[in-house]
Amino acid sequence: MQAYKKLEIIIPKLESRLLVKLLQNNGIKGYSYWGGVRGSGDRGLQDGEGLSDTFVNACFVIACSEEDFNRIKEKLRAFLSEAGGVCMVSDVNWLIH
Repeated sequence: MQAYKKLEIIIPKLESRLLVKLLQNNGIKGYSYWGGVRGSGDRGLQDGEGLSDTFVNACFVIACSEEDFNRIKEKLRAFLSEAGGVCMVSDVNWLIH
């Protein structure tokens, strides 16, 4: 087993490409992504209804080393401040196989 940080990031779907670019530019290669995430938060209900992705969220799950997390956390904080959204950080163990 190896210790990692798990990031669960929920952002407006329209901002997804910018987050992917931020991750790639900072050496984070792996992530899982779900579009069409519904929920409610500081910006109100994101119900996924309508003709565009304006009221739709996306969820990213990222496992990275603590070193990688420390390298991107302030850039991620700035991104979230502008784009909106949340980032939850957990300590996890990766089962090496």
